[in-house]
Amino acid sequence: MKKLFNSFFVSLSIAFGLLSLESYAANQKIRVGLVSQSYNAIKFASSSKGGIFVEQADNFVKVADINPRQFCSAKNKNGTLEILVDGKKVVTIKGKVIIKSIDMNTTYEPLIFADTKWYRGQIEIFPSPKNVKSITVVNSLPLEEYLYGVVPSEMPASWPLEALKTQAVAARTYAIKNYGQFSSDGFDILPTTMSQVYEGAEAETPNSNKAVDETKNKIITYDSKVINAYYSSGAGGMTENGLDAWGNDLPYLKSVEDYDFDSPKYTWYKHITNEDIQNFVKKEYKVVLGKITNISVLETTKSGRAKTVKIKGTKSSIDVNPKKMRLALKLNSTLFQVTVAEPGTIIEEKKIIVPELFLFSGKGFGHGSGMSQYGARFLAKSGKTFDDIIKHYYSGVQISDYK
Repeated sequence: MKKLFNSFFVSLSIAFGLLSLESYAANQKIRVGLVSQSYNAIKFASSSKGGIFVEQADNFVKVADINPRQFCSAKNKNGTLEILVDGKKVVTIKGKVIIKSIDMNTTYEPLIFADTKWYRGQIEIFPSPKNVKSITVVNSLPLEEYLYGVVPSEMPASWPLEALKTQAVAARTYAIKNYGQFSSDGFDILPTTMSQVYEGAEAETPNSNKAVDETKNKIITYDSKVINAYYSSGAGGMTENGLDAWGNDLPYLKSVEDYDFDSPKYTWYKHITNEDIQNFVKKEYKVVLGKITNISVLETTKSGRAKTVKIKGTKSSIDVNPKKMRLALKLNSTLFQVTVAEPGTIIEEKKIIVPELFLFSGKGFGHGSGMSQYGARFLAKSGKTFDDIIKHYYSGVQISDYK
């Protein structure tokens, strides 16, 4: 068993998951878009002896060796990649470059460094398909090894093992279902909350890796099909159904009781100024309301989340989408009510009050649909197994093995 080379060393076993469900084919690796359209240069290295390979016809040919922890760089110059080792140019190419370890007989699991982190698998660098002046950097690796970097990034590794197993199965299912979502950008999935958080090898711990290993190949299905395994930090006591969360009446996403009482965001409060509300409406809806006089939740979903919010101003009023409001104003969830925090000034001629501050009081953190991470922790502490937890949050599902 090899050890993982990192800023620290941890022991772990290697699990290679091969699958053939949906569009994810057997032996196929998942490609994580680490950098896209925002950089024109990047540094890279290998923890063991590595090689730089370039695309020629249908093959990749090695053009240079790199020593362990020898930092190199890739630059995009008007759509052409320049690869430098010790400041010396070793290759210029318009296509793809791959950096990978070539010495597998090492004490520690060979890793590749890119941008700011160490990763398993290999790194691909190529001119960005949508911006030829930038570079795209992709980490290509087996699904199970990808999950080693997802589980502790999405859920604290100190949490109960059954909660971590729940996270591993949900993350594996999500990755398979959303495989290829960003194919036009040259990769499958993002390392952020736009997909699911992936911090690479440096995030790994023995406990979270154990959760991945002990659920190897396990995915969530409904009627023999892979589900969209949405999850969030906490739902504030009740999860959101699929129709209200995503506009799609997914049968496995029903509102169920959540147990996220220990979440620091189980209840929350946020003050927002009158000016910030005005700016939100102007930016998102191109409407000038004047001074805001009142904000009210007109309609709620079955779980109590805001479905329609009316904002009144001194000039006009508008009904807004609370999901847009949540993102723009950085609210924790759409499970909120609004009250006046400070009365502010009075416009005598109109006999109305213009508040200076509005208080948003709410519950939960995130979209609130599917598995609740804090709820999973509570249920795991209560003795529930990962399959119990999954079947609580996803209605009528099965836990299946992919092959």
